[in-house]
Amino acid sequence: MTKHLLLLAAFAAPIGGTGQAWGADGVVAEQANRPIPCTCRFKGRDIAVGETMCLDLPGGAVLARCDKVLNNTAWKTLQQGCPTASRTIAPSRSRAAG
Repeated sequence: MTKHLLLLAAFAAPIGGTGQAWGADGVVAEQANRPIPCTCRFKGRDIAVGETMCLDLPGGAVLARCDKVLNNTAWKTLQQGCPTASRTIAPSRSRAAG
């Protein structure tokens, strides 16, 4: 019985003797309120949650947004293909001799 009480006391004591309060999940209470910087990754770049970009994938380009799903970041496809800008040049008007 004494061995069990000592073992229980060892688990109940704060780790490291820093005086920090530890939560049931093992996270220091001070750190629990800090926002975790979540990002999506694409070709070595970090993309913030909420940002949209064109992903050039082997199956073709898609427009996607970095989103959170069940506490994880993931790319949410918005559309197949990516928007492009194009410029059309109006035909020039020639001066009619007159």
